[in-house]
Amino acid sequence: MAEHAHLISVIIPTFNRAEMVCRCVQSILDTEWPALEVIVVDDCSPDDTMNKVKERFGDKVKCIRNERNSFQAVSRNNGAKIATGNYLFFLDDDNVVDRRIFIEMTQAFSENAKLGLVAPMAVHMRPGKNNVIWSLGSDFNRWTSQPKDHCPNLPLAELPESPKSYPTSYYPNGFMVPRKVFNEVGGFDEKYVQTFEESDFGWKIREAGYDEIVLTTARTEHHGFLEPGCDPALRQLGIEKPYRTYCFARNRLKFARRHFNLLQILSVTFIFAPLSCAYYGLVAIKSKRFDILWAYAKGTFCGILGLK
Repeated sequence: MAEHAHLISVIIPTFNRAEMVCRCVQSILDTEWPALEVIVVDDCSPDDTMNKVKERFGDKVKCIRNERNSFQAVSRNNGAKIATGNYLFFLDDDNVVDRRIFIEMTQAFSENAKLGLVAPMAVHMRPGKNNVIWSLGSDFNRWTSQPKDHCPNLPLAELPESPKSYPTSYYPNGFMVPRKVFNEVGGFDEKYVQTFEESDFGWKIREAGYDEIVLTTARTEHHGFLEPGCDPALRQLGIEKPYRTYCFARNRLKFARRHFNLLQILSVTFIFAPLSCAYYGLVAIKSKRFDILWAYAKGTFCGILGLK
């Protein structure tokens, strides 16, 4: 296998999670794939992330540091710029991958020339969601812009033996693409900053005519991450921080304008976005987070007007 193996570049953005990213990297290095290039992109962590990664792994890992805190889209693009692999595997730092993950994913690519993205099935490994599957396929409702997942939170024990793959239009957490496909769609749109950038990336690949799948035989344990003092209810909705909340509300409308038809855009903009703002606002008020309430309202307003 080693003589003919494609080089896979594993790109892992991280911020202030030294121990977590080291555990992730170790799981990558422990896989059964012989040709790996591991790239850790430190998004200006205030802790000793870079030093710990270098001390533990030495020249087994390439480490780069963003000039300023720039979030996921920029970090992934920066990692791709120095990557030399035939395939690019983008992975969040709170994962531990299965030993055969790259064997399974490269096999899928070899069997389908139209395949543009393969995602390993993410299995939640955190309190309250232990051994449940994230999704067997992710999409959006085009009239509301709400995520639409196949079998979310399905217990792993109930996963059917077949099929081995499910269609998807994007996938969070981790996914692999051929370098030529990444270049063809122009990488990640950095104007999203954070949230929806991976959804947009997946949709660009599908709109370019490629297939995308979630592969059940390639797996990663997603351990999740809940920062100290973070409200679980807000974290579950993805609105635990004001700036992330602003981006989430704004980008939902940006994504709809880019990928939906005119009637669907009008539905999202003038019906669902105001209703969503009211719902998220009530959740924020219940949690006594008026900064989150303001951030979501501001993001919705900017999204409707197409502002940055």
